[in-house]
Amino acid sequence: MAVFVIAVVISPLLAGTAPALAGTAPALAGTATQGVSTRRVSEPATSSRISPDLRTLLSDVTAAGVPGVVVRVQEHDRIRQVTAGVTDLATGAPLRPQAKVRIGSITKTFVATVALQLVGEGRLTLDRPVERWLPGLLRDGNRITVRQLLNHTSGLFDYTADPKLLAGITANRVFAPAELVAIAETHPGSFAPGTAWAYSNTNYIVAGLLIQSVTHHSLGEELHRRIFRPLGLADTSFPTASGNIPGYHAHGYVPPEFVPTADGRPFDVTALNPSHAWAAGAIVSTVKDVSRFYQALMGGELLSARMLQQMKSTTVEDAADPGLRYGLGIERVSDRCGVNWGHGGAIFGYQAMAFWNEDTSRTVTMASTIYPAPPTAAAALTTAADQALCGTPRS
Repeated sequence: MAVFVIAVVISPLLAGTAPALAGTAPALAGTATQGVSTRRVSEPATSSRISPDLRTLLSDVTAAGVPGVVVRVQEHDRIRQVTAGVTDLATGAPLRPQAKVRIGSITKTFVATVALQLVGEGRLTLDRPVERWLPGLLRDGNRITVRQLLNHTSGLFDYTADPKLLAGITANRVFAPAELVAIAETHPGSFAPGTAWAYSNTNYIVAGLLIQSVTHHSLGEELHRRIFRPLGLADTSFPTASGNIPGYHAHGYVPPEFVPTADGRPFDVTALNPSHAWAAGAIVSTVKDVSRFYQALMGGELLSARMLQQMKSTTVEDAADPGLRYGLGIERVSDRCGVNWGHGGAIFGYQAMAFWNEDTSRTVTMASTIYPAPPTAAAALTTAADQALCGTPRS
């Protein structure tokens, strides 16, 4: 891929954005509204709550400049998948729900799950310092614990906020995980470990290195052995050095305001390698596989009851919004339909979210194919996410 310039702040690109998929970029002009398709695997008994309005809302999303969007709503074995837009702007082929996408920071829940499995096996300890397993990696490694990495209370500077990272991404260079940590370590910490909360992708790069140190295997091997293979996630992978996505996949884009194009259409960044995201956000998956993962996780298939309880021990992210709390690689969001557990994610070209409802076991996974997204799409994405999660509001 050619070198290009993207004038955008990187730090949100791997952040959790839950439950709404808020856009942050200028509006796109001249993007045509695409048709919407619905694939019913098994029509839910509660289909009145998942009304045809969701299809209209996804049309609103594409009308606002998003090339493609897919939603999967599942309650037990009752499933509905809805898509709008195209797989690839160059061909105009309609988007199908089986498309692979980059899921950004949803990766963090996968990585935290592996870390907690290792805690359950006695190979890691949540409240022991990182220095024990990764000596010399962090200047505060003797004060930062595994738990503080997983719940973002370590105070580590977020490497994605450093301009050096952007320079490497635009050159499509491959980063080693230790390089990403080294970038963060050139900055002072945000606060003393354990004294506050701040989302930092550096935490999960270190968590991935911890997993490798303890298991003596690559992070990709451990993800495959412990999660992808046992759950049958055949369309989920952890590519790092290459931007190639094998098989049927949706193309990801950034708006022309960030990369000017001759025709004024969004710029295709699908082939950007995700090494800059690594354990913080490099997984490729489908809405079906992500839904299966969260159902298995919340259903106790991947963690013991004790470890799942640890994962769900949360801290307030913002005192002004007590309904939003962060656990160990998972977010707790309270809204009009109760308590939802999951994560959001964004990476150049793609934005996603996945949440499991504590009361109904409804699992909603949503992915769209432009990031940063047009601000005009933000309201439409938020409304669509809300209806998918909670159904049409009762009058």
